[in-house]
Amino acid sequence: MITLADLDLSSITDAKLGSLLIDAKKTYYTTSKPIMDDHTYDTLEDLLRKKNPHHRLFDKVGNPNFDTGWTKHKHAFPLGSQNKVNNFADLKHYLDLKKLADHINFVVQPKCDGLSLALNYQNSKLISAVTRGDGFVGDLITQNVIYMKNLIKNISIKDNLTVRCEILVTLTDFTKLNKISDEIYTNPRNAASGISQRLDSLYADYCSLYAVDIFSKTLHFDTEKQKIDQLKKLGFKTVKTRLCQNYQQIENIYRLFLNKKRQNYAYEIDGLVIKINQLDIQHQLGSQANHPKGQVAYKFPADTNQTVIKNIKWQVGPLGFITPVATVEPVILSGATINKASLANHQLLTKKDINISDIVQISRRGDVIPYIEKVVAKVNSGHAPIPTICPSCHTTLKEYDKYLLCPNYQNCLPQVIGRLNLFCRKLDILGISKKTIKKLYKRGLVTKPIDFYKLKVSDIAPIDGLGDKSAQNILFQIDKKKSLNLIELFESVSIPELSSARLGQIIKAGFNTSQKILDIRVGDLEKLAGFQITLAQKIVDAISIRKQDITQLLDQVSIKTKATSQKLSNLSFVITGSLSQPRSHFEKLIENNGGTFSSTISKNTSYLITNNPRANSSKLTKAKKFNISIIDEKQFNKLLNS
Repeated sequence: MITLADLDLSSITDAKLGSLLIDAKKTYYTTSKPIMDDHTYDTLEDLLRKKNPHHRLFDKVGNPNFDTGWTKHKHAFPLGSQNKVNNFADLKHYLDLKKLADHINFVVQPKCDGLSLALNYQNSKLISAVTRGDGFVGDLITQNVIYMKNLIKNISIKDNLTVRCEILVTLTDFTKLNKISDEIYTNPRNAASGISQRLDSLYADYCSLYAVDIFSKTLHFDTEKQKIDQLKKLGFKTVKTRLCQNYQQIENIYRLFLNKKRQNYAYEIDGLVIKINQLDIQHQLGSQANHPKGQVAYKFPADTNQTVIKNIKWQVGPLGFITPVATVEPVILSGATINKASLANHQLLTKKDINISDIVQISRRGDVIPYIEKVVAKVNSGHAPIPTICPSCHTTLKEYDKYLLCPNYQNCLPQVIGRLNLFCRKLDILGISKKTIKKLYKRGLVTKPIDFYKLKVSDIAPIDGLGDKSAQNILFQIDKKKSLNLIELFESVSIPELSSARLGQIIKAGFNTSQKILDIRVGDLEKLAGFQITLAQKIVDAISIRKQDITQLLDQVSIKTKATSQKLSNLSFVITGSLSQPRSHFEKLIENNGGTFSSTISKNTSYLITNNPRANSSKLTKAKKFNISIIDEKQFNKLLNS
């Protein structure tokens, strides 16, 4: 991760600075692992603007159509982005330049730190979902968006319109995601970007949509406030919107967020968006370089502090990767007490020359992930020693790209427990926590995936906090996973580099049985698009290591082919409240059986599914008003299996 401390800003050339920023923008929009944080990017962009205001970087806004592997789609309405200011004086100066009338007021909204998206509707139905891209052309990612929370697939008016949303991963979902994902996301914004760009739609249900704007050629709006009101009427989840009469009211809200409120938000925000409420004045002001002049982003400053590194521990992940974690003297950042910070990998440790007792500058990137930016003062010379053996099983470590890897797949305890936990999470086996897995392992009951299928009630019931009822429920959940498709089977054993999209590609190429995939060779993979020899070798090696686990699983599970059913044809479903499995599970069941799923109740809804029919939710109220059948999960399953 590049920081300001890594660069000689006094001598850097325009060409090098521009090239660096273009690379940073590309990784920001097309991967989940950016090469620099927002604060560093904004600072370097301001420097380049002063050095060369006509650099080609400023000719394009957002993502200048990088090759992401997705179909490109032209926006029906251009999606601009706001210019930025960093303090109250700049805010007043920016808006005063417009010579605004005395009667105007402002809409103030939290600036979501997510990925901008256009939802396009025709004749009341969602027809496409397109990332912002450069504001004129973006990526068509509808296949991922249909699984995201707060999506409205059908609206109550037949006007052709576009709803602008932000794709976010809430802080709660971010915590859940990093517990089950084989890729550790550094912050919610990167998670939203990475998941949105996945070709296999995996984890899309951990993303949420928040509406911020609406565009239509026939609907008429006089103010920004009217737009938000219309979005709410259509059922969209919107950002919190406040109306301010003057600059001081804006500043008061900014200070409230800066000092307290932003820490209590459900998702990351990195500033406020200030919009002139009166749309006729916005239209008069126009835009420049796709930046609307009637809007501005009032950014929060980067929150940093200095602290001392007390210790550096090396942790073993479920796939064997060894990562350093620094324990630091407690320090307050963005209202939270920080006592640990990630160092990502051993190369970062050596690059920044970090050692125990050093005084470092630490930031809370995105208000979530504590990150060591640089060493402020060296206390111990050199960097902390890099381990050569695994801290858990003492096996000699290997280099794997920029990571250290413990190759002791079978007997390294953190790897074994981690993979068993991933197995349950990837197959969505409910009721088995990592804590329970550790207890089962300690009793010698579960050491590899196949062992879950051999468990009995008498094995589980004696475990503290469980008992017969929990044991029966766990075995019921395991029993439901005795029929898997090929992708589920190979994903369950956590093969690095082999995503469900790549598995699908391999299966379509003719390797459509478990044995064919187990026997696949490097030369076979090299013939497929996107499989270079290095990647192919890694995948073949990883499959070979897990061959015994996969073969054993095949003795207990049957391989199913994807079946299509029309049992729910012409039926529309809405869900409210918590069910036994994630909402995306039921959505896929509904759609795979010919039905349709919607986030909102309408007169055309056939069934509302809820396990709490006495709840006081708006969906239940509407369902009763429209005389819509209200069923619970058991009744839905009967409907599905009838």
